[in-house]
Amino acid sequence: MPKISVIIPNYNGRQFLETCLSSLTKQAYTDFETILVDDASTDESLPFVRTYYPNAEIISLTKNVGFASSVNKGIKQAKGQYIALLNNDTETDKDWLAELNLALDTHKDVGFCASLMIDYNNRNMVDCAGIGFSSWGRAYKRDSGQVVRRFKQPSFVFGASAGAAMYRRTLFEKVGLFDEDFWAFFEDVDLSFRAQLAGFKCLYVPQAIVYHIGTASHNKKSVKLRYTGYRNKQWVIFKNYPAYYLLKYYFKYGLSEMKTILTDFKEGFFLSPFIANWLICKDLPKLFKKRIEVQRLRTVSLHYLDSIIDKSYYELKRT
Repeated sequence: MPKISVIIPNYNGRQFLETCLSSLTKQAYTDFETILVDDASTDESLPFVRTYYPNAEIISLTKNVGFASSVNKGIKQAKGQYIALLNNDTETDKDWLAELNLALDTHKDVGFCASLMIDYNNRNMVDCAGIGFSSWGRAYKRDSGQVVRRFKQPSFVFGASAGAAMYRRTLFEKVGLFDEDFWAFFEDVDLSFRAQLAGFKCLYVPQAIVYHIGTASHNKKSVKLRYTGYRNKQWVIFKNYPAYYLLKYYFKYGLSEMKTILTDFKEGFFLSPFIANWLICKDLPKLFKKRIEVQRLRTVSLHYLDSIIDKSYYELKRT
């Protein structure tokens, strides 16, 4: 039984898989299995993996079910006590798994860990150093665009990008898997919030390095991408905010949503906010049920939540 299961979701990512899988074969820590979950790719992803990486376990899906459903299928099949998630458009440092494993072994109060994700094409620049969350209702990539050397200290953070993270299996057993209704985008923010509410801390581990290409599986001009992201941001708030936060930050969150709508209008995505809000209204009964389930998991105080949520307007401008 491997101690760690590495799960890689893939959709038409043949051009990235050699770099990603090759880097995993060079890991200093070797007690792990690799599970590739393929979302009905139409390129040569599966033949390539079967030919050149036969030790990788493949879960081949018949349709594109989205990131959340894909990784959930991998988690259900995984054998490890630690579950590592990794984007297909990445290259891992040889000590990536070793550092994350050491962090979870050492810090028993930590439920999951965030990696230092560095821009693949500019290796002096941070892509993501864990997830931050603003009281304006915005999740953001910590320190994105900053110089790498400034962010070498471990710290407790709000959450981990599922593009390169490690979780205890017990976390999923307590708070559940990724919410498959999200399809893609902000599902890792939602999981991070649920985990924090249930008392699982997140540790940013800067020695666990992954080089990230970015936007490998998504079209930036997609209308579906826009309205799905807009909808999912609001789902995160509605599901996870304690009632006190809904009242305390209502005005700030309203302003940030106006910013999003104006940005979409400016960029020509006129329908995205309306489609998103229609989807939210349609799913309100389901959302209420999910909210009740999430709030029942909460074991932490509002004081603790305040300590991990950023209050600055600066973060609104960055997201």
